[in-house]
Amino acid sequence: MTRRLLRVVLAEYGVEEGSAVALGRVLRDDGVEVVYAGRLDTLDHLVRTAEQEDPDILGVVRGASEPEGLAEALPDVLLFAVGNGAGEFENAFESLEEAANWVSGVRSHTVETPSDRVR
Repeated sequence: MTRRLLRVVLAEYGVEEGSAVALGRVLRDDGVEVVYAGRLDTLDHLVRTAEQEDPDILGVVRGASEPEGLAEALPDVLLFAVGNGAGEFENAFESLEEAANWVSGVRSHTVETPSDRVR
């Protein structure tokens, strides 16, 4: 059985808790299944959460530090980050809006079109 909705886990790393809530709301309103993980302080917490939640995409809202080695620890999960430059993230965005637009673009290529959008 395949999932109809793109599943995104959002976590904060090195920022105050609640920073990713606005992004989660935008994605939810766009038809994405969002799991808000809250603030996770270590690479191990990020990896374990991703393994438990089985996301298609893991989004990290980050501050001054970044979780080094995340891409190697989760090779089958698309990753994106918001804030603090690119770092090791291939998909890094300065604003929540840019990140939401990128996820929406991934969504259109990876999941079925909802029946109400088929004309």
